[in-house]
Amino acid sequence: MTTPAEAAFMTFGLGSQAVLAAFFAARRWRPRLADRSGWLAYAVAGLGLPLGLWFLAGGQSWRLFVGPLLLGVWALFGSYLDLWRRVEWRSPPKPGVLIPYVILYFWAQMFLWWPLWDLQRSTWAVFLVLFSVNTFLNLTGHFRRPEGRRAGRVSRRG
Repeated sequence: MTTPAEAAFMTFGLGSQAVLAAFFAARRWRPRLADRSGWLAYAVAGLGLPLGLWFLAGGQSWRLFVGPLLLGVWALFGSYLDLWRRVEWRSPPKPGVLIPYVILYFWAQMFLWWPLWDLQRSTWAVFLVLFSVNTFLNLTGHFRRPEGRRAGRVSRRG
């Protein structure tokens, strides 16, 4: 039987992955939509702070509170850089920002995913699929050709 805290953890983990996948898909195929709603990904991830603190205050295992807290810290850091200060750190890459950003993101994802193995394996598998999709979309989104240049479609009309 799943406890309310475990159900909240699983819901937050899957929900955050679904929002990230939707955001990265929008960034790839609907860039204007992504520009207008990008803050939503950070807002949902930021919910990890109160959730993690709730788990911590409630005496839950570290396995439940570390992932949400890390994702919440990542959301604060990312929203500070991307939304508030509007720092251009991705292109060209600024290692002093890129490295902590990626480390926070990666470990938050892992600490949201690993506990699912013991809680509910089907949820673990769904998380893996969503994480794989959002990682693929995120990485390929950083290597797009400039606007107006389409790869693979060459006009042969004279």
